[in-house]
Amino acid sequence: MTAAAPPFGVFLLPFAAGRLGVAALTAERSAWGFLLPACAPPLALLLGAVLAPGAAGPAFVLAVAFVSLPAAALYVTGQGGLRRDRALLVVFAVTGVGALAALLGMGVATGSDPGEVVAARWAAAVPELVANYRSSGWGESSVAWVSRLFEIFRLALRDQLPGLVLAVAMGHAALVVYGFARASGIAAADWEDASFSRFRTPLAAAALFVPVGVLAALAGPDLRRPAVDILLPLSVLFFLRGLAIIRALLDRGRAGLLGRALVYALVFQMPFPFLLALGGLFDEFVDVRARLDRIPPAEGGPPGF
Repeated sequence: MTAAAPPFGVFLLPFAAGRLGVAALTAERSAWGFLLPACAPPLALLLGAVLAPGAAGPAFVLAVAFVSLPAAALYVTGQGGLRRDRALLVVFAVTGVGALAALLGMGVATGSDPGEVVAARWAAAVPELVANYRSSGWGESSVAWVSRLFEIFRLALRDQLPGLVLAVAMGHAALVVYGFARASGIAAADWEDASFSRFRTPLAAAALFVPVGVLAALAGPDLRRPAVDILLPLSVLFFLRGLAIIRALLDRGRAGLLGRALVYALVFQMPFPFLLALGGLFDEFVDVRARLDRIPPAEGGPPGF
């Protein structure tokens, strides 16, 4: 379904990885920890051949990189009792390796830069998308604005595909660990600091972020491209840390579900994700939540979600 209709993948891939990881951790026999994730790729290949024959191959690759590998990593980290933020890094690492291996395989198979191949396929699909917008009654100014966004996205695919894939892998890992594999559903794991409000990043990430950011801003093209590839997943990582600070503030204020929904809807609007990533980096040095812990929490109101 993900290969046939990509928007489904935003939910189905992390859901499948999280649920398989939980099922492996709660299974009576340890062998299921690897057998369950191993079942996903052949099943995806079979279903892809039946439901969308042209997408059978991509379905298999997606299942390996974004379901089997993160589910197995979740099982291993859960057995080891790692902190959830450390488990997220492990899930990201194996997902990123699997996704980059798929890009490498694409490059070997086509003999071309995967970024060029994907960007060309995106460019071929844009005219139909633009025609659909026009037929839906969009004005020319709106169509021109969307066309410019599509062109920027095409250039990003062409020049920064590995970094974009790693950024997606980081977000995917966050959804797997904190979204679809809640600690309450993992009886066999000894998760520490289960709440997302306690999410932290390793100091090495902050130490890497600053020089890589300088290279991305000031270096020549030969160094700027790999620097941006590294900066993209680091930006998502520090965005998650900034989002965890927002979560901690909402928990201390005992905000209700509606208030939380409004705040989260706001922080995902540009330029707030960029500001939140910078805030997450800044928090590495000032530790806002440690200061909050010294302030008595608010009383009354609905419990935190």
